[in-house]
Amino acid sequence: MTNEVRPPQPGKRRLLRMILLLSALVTSPLLCYGAILMADLLPSSLLPSGLDFFVNLFEARAEVQNRTGETLYVTAITTTYGRPMVISQNIAFRQRDIPLQPNTSVVLTYDSADLPLSGIAVCRVGDDCRLLVVNGTGRYSVDSVETLSRLDPGWLAAIRSHPLYNDRAVQALALSLLPILLLFASWYVGRLERQIAG
Repeated sequence: MTNEVRPPQPGKRRLLRMILLLSALVTSPLLCYGAILMADLLPSSLLPSGLDFFVNLFEARAEVQNRTGETLYVTAITTTYGRPMVISQNIAFRQRDIPLQPNTSVVLTYDSADLPLSGIAVCRVGDDCRLLVVNGTGRYSVDSVETLSRLDPGWLAAIRSHPLYNDRAVQALALSLLPILLLFASWYVGRLERQIAG
């Protein structure tokens, strides 16, 4: 007696295909959420004209230039809620300690309505962190770290307690692919059905 593996009956394959199609339809808002999240992660300059207004309505920018000969790590900080908080960035999914190579610049973004910029922490490797004072121009340069004042310990604690990477964005982007995978699975089951029938 041989154990023969039989493909599912045609009715069961159709039912499976319908379940996969309905699941893809039900989860399709996740795809829209992923698209909005990707648009939010993109710099305003890469978005089509007019779309950046809706995606980043209150977004403000602070460009920090490193004129020193060493790599620095910058973090945007707000004190709007009475205590120092990191303003999360999404530069390569890093939220804080954004690496800034010598003679380069980086643009930090923040919500000017809810999380206005209170200062920019400039750190070397280790806990040698200084404060780059906000001047309201949106352009900042670091010529020498030693000339900056030392960072308040509360600010340093806020930076160290904040996650380095934005894992939630990665998870949300992965979840937004679920409708596409379900649609592909439905197509594959239909293709198998046609091969068996033919």
